[in-house]
Amino acid sequence: MGELRLESFENWLSWRNRVGRALWIVVNFLIVRPAFVRQLWFWRRFWFQLFGAKLDSKSLIYPNAWIWAPWHLEMGAYSCLADEVKIYNTGKVSIGKQVTISQGAYLCPGSHDISSPTFPMICSDMKIEDQVWIATEAFVGGRNIRIGEGAVVSARAVVFESVEPWTIVGGNPAKFIKKREIKD
Repeated sequence: MGELRLESFENWLSWRNRVGRALWIVVNFLIVRPAFVRQLWFWRRFWFQLFGAKLDSKSLIYPNAWIWAPWHLEMGAYSCLADEVKIYNTGKVSIGKQVTISQGAYLCPGSHDISSPTFPMICSDMKIEDQVWIATEAFVGGRNIRIGEGAVVSARAVVFESVEPWTIVGGNPAKFIKKREIKD
């Protein structure tokens, strides 16, 4: 996963990207979000893909989900962003297959360099692997975070580090609770 320093972020704020962001804000506000009927998945998916999102045809984005930059979003089959999910994706956010990101969850893959007097923005990527559940109002943020396959981030957990596959984490800051086991 890549990490961008301030110089790259300044390029990200170029005239072209600013126009793209402004256009996305208008389209999202006037066209995408008003399509509140949940059966209009295809309509929202069309607009997200038009703005560069890589979405599987079986992925779902609820009407009140908020994505800062759709061109930095990838979602696999049967994955869902529920109502009020917020993704502040200054870097790429890649969501695998069969992932549920529940109501009010917030994903933020960027940070700031607190050791620098200029406090520059650091854009990085976030990878959420297959069969993950990020529960209600969880916060996942930091540089180069990876949520491993089958992991569960409990409701209102605050995750600042990568999460191992098939584990359950919770709390603030999130800590290991137990291994996730699938029972038949």
